[in-house]
Amino acid sequence: MPETFDPKEIKVLSDILALVLEESPGSAQNALDALRARARRNNLTGGALKNLFTSLATDPMRTGTSAHEAQLRQTIAQLEGEIRTQQGRIRSLQTTLSRTQMDTYSLQAEIVTNRAQQPWRYVAIAFGLSAGLLLGIAATQLYHSLTDPPPIDRSVYFR
Repeated sequence: MPETFDPKEIKVLSDILALVLEESPGSAQNALDALRARARRNNLTGGALKNLFTSLATDPMRTGTSAHEAQLRQTIAQLEGEIRTQQGRIRSLQTTLSRTQMDTYSLQAEIVTNRAQQPWRYVAIAFGLSAGLLLGIAATQLYHSLTDPPPIDRSVYFR
């Protein structure tokens, strides 16, 4: 008797047993005959068949499915909660990113404006310095012409 059973073989046996439990006696008898023939061909005894169904019924993978499903559902719910949390964080980070990009664009615009105005600033400073210098010279001359005593005419000595 093989220790592991082929899933196809188990499906065929379960189909045959389902036919045995039908109400029509003819098809049930045919199903029983097919079950006996298959058991003889595979060298399967009644006790081995009984053990097969017992092992399938007490299989921990099959009996613990409800607890396993509950654990999986809990894990899924937890992961969905984490997904919602991460999506919220992503939205807030996207908002921060867009604000930062807008600030970057405005700073770049200011830099371009300042660079465009720099040559005019130098011209304005040079013009202001030269105008101030000329104004200072003119004011000094005016002050000296008003406050100095009149010059002595020395041409008299040369006659």
